[in-house]
Amino acid sequence: MGKKSKEVMDILNKITAEGYDIYCAGECVAATELGQDPLDWDMYTTCPQEKIRELFPEGEALGKRTTRLDYSTFVESTDLNVPDRYDGIIADIVTLDRDMEDQLRIYDFTCEAIADHPNKVAIDPYGGLSDIKRKLLQPVGDANEKFANKPILMLKALRYVGLYGFDLSRDMYNAIKANGERLAFADKEEILYEFSTAITGDYAGKYLKMVKGLGLLPQLVGQEGMVSDRRDKNDYDILCENIDRVKHITLRRLGLFYLCFDKHYYKAVEYLPHDELDKEYLIDAKKELPKLYFAGDDKSIKKFICRHGWDKYNFFDKLAKAQVIVFGYSNHRVTGRDAILKEILEQHQPIFVEDLKIDADDIIEAGITKDRERAEELLMMLTDIVHTKVQNNDRDILLKQARIYNKSKIRAAFRDVTWLR
Repeated sequence: MGKKSKEVMDILNKITAEGYDIYCAGECVAATELGQDPLDWDMYTTCPQEKIRELFPEGEALGKRTTRLDYSTFVESTDLNVPDRYDGIIADIVTLDRDMEDQLRIYDFTCEAIADHPNKVAIDPYGGLSDIKRKLLQPVGDANEKFANKPILMLKALRYVGLYGFDLSRDMYNAIKANGERLAFADKEEILYEFSTAITGDYAGKYLKMVKGLGLLPQLVGQEGMVSDRRDKNDYDILCENIDRVKHITLRRLGLFYLCFDKHYYKAVEYLPHDELDKEYLIDAKKELPKLYFAGDDKSIKKFICRHGWDKYNFFDKLAKAQVIVFGYSNHRVTGRDAILKEILEQHQPIFVEDLKIDADDIIEAGITKDRERAEELLMMLTDIVHTKVQNNDRDILLKQARIYNKSKIRAAFRDVTWLR
């Protein structure tokens, strides 16, 4: 059977050393057979819970028959080119109240219904090991009945396509085709989880092709968000061909997906319950990517970064670069923008309010205004003149200009206009 991590082997060895049987089952078995290192583990044992909690006092009791061991650590990346990840494992250890083969009936797919024992031959009543080798997803039981009763299982099945490159058996494919509309009754949080997980896999292109072929796109973007013209449909097909060339960053790949629904972009983004920050990034991407495209000088680039901050700028920038990779757009403006930004950073040119030679207290002390909120507004206006000319980042010049903007609403309103003579 597949190679397991040290944490998993420690659990298995500790329980078998006490004379009890313990099995791994579920998606973790399929994942390890395919060379993956899964986070979540289902384990079943003949060991009583009292003994398990004696062996693993750090475990969390989940009812009378289950103990959870959480040896995971969330690693949040500060580099948008590197995805967040979990290190370690989470194992649910269940004390069996039936024989192991009978327990395997709870699983939905043959590749999950395998009991892997550290010292015995695997229990494989449905031929799951053979299906894993063939990368063929087949149901345990009647697929139509499963999907009718629990529609989200259709997207769970497709997750195997996106993550591991599985094909669907004919029965599975036809059952999803027949029951796809039932996804409208599934929990949208669960739909979003399955979708965002699958689209970040190694086989996202294959997954997206299958989603379209099965008629499931309306369940991901809503009827109002559906592709409606030839160009959008063509963009979607191109995305399917090339998305696997883009880094496995969830929000970036979601952005590429939604950009295929051009005229209905906002409806598509709004359909599933993205968290507020992700939704903000996705909504802003549609509005701001064209502006970033035309930011071709140091002033406009600094202004764009000042307005949005580094995190959003990096998201928009990487999304624009991903569009070049996927859709074959010209790379000329991207490379030009990178060269300009490199010079800005090397010269430590001022970008943000915090880079100015004065702050709100200086404006107040100079008697320009006593209102701190107004002083903050004036500071933001002053970034425009230092974006235009670095030498303007001088205390005297900035205070003089703040006084002008405070007195003249017209001068303040037209501060960024270049007049032609």
